[in-house]
Amino acid sequence: MRSVVRTLFRFFTLLCIVSSPLALAGDFEDGVAFYEEENYVAAFAAFTKAAEKGNADAQFNLGLMYVNGEGTQRDYKKAMALYLESAEQDNVRAQVNLGRMYAKGLGVTQNYSQAISWYKKAAEAGYADAQYSLGVIYASGIGARQDFRLALYYFQQAADQGNASAQYNIGLLYFKGNGVKLDYVNAYKWFTLAGSYNDAVFYRQYAERKMSKEQIAEAKQLAAEWKPETDK
Repeated sequence: MRSVVRTLFRFFTLLCIVSSPLALAGDFEDGVAFYEEENYVAAFAAFTKAAEKGNADAQFNLGLMYVNGEGTQRDYKKAMALYLESAEQDNVRAQVNLGRMYAKGLGVTQNYSQAISWYKKAAEAGYADAQYSLGVIYASGIGARQDFRLALYYFQQAADQGNASAQYNIGLLYFKGNGVKLDYVNAYKWFTLAGSYNDAVFYRQYAERKMSKEQIAEAKQLAAEWKPETDK
């Protein structure tokens, strides 16, 4: 059985960022274009110019480049400083990556309290990846007291936005009866919604062997009727 912890510390890739309407003319957009061309040295220079002018997306992207060692030497401390500048301007991606840096102790002393604090800032802004990360902390008991009900609370917020990793983990909670009553119908539903994420197919097939035809039909109907929160 794979642990939910496995995916907790994944980093965003730069290509998740798109040009902001608030981006300062030229430098940020040049950086994105250079990065897409894999001209990392030029991208690094362009993002540096935009970051120095206070552009939060550029600060975040530059932090990523320091983390990945793209166009520059890997430097977690400089990445942390840039993430902080961006996060203080309410960039939720920077807030999440700050949380991950604190959780892993990259460029800073490991500090789960700080990690949780930054995750919560982004989670309160409705950012699904932050909600998922908090769910993992409370489900695993790594960094905070294990609390399956709180894990479900955060997983549910992310799952309602279509986050497959959160949907998979809700399925696990129902499958194991952690924080909720064991419920194969709901487990099957969430594993179905998670698609091929992680071991969702395996667990769905395993749950099916313990269910009646009526229960399977009910679970399939629940999955078919589900809509993301934004579509409701």
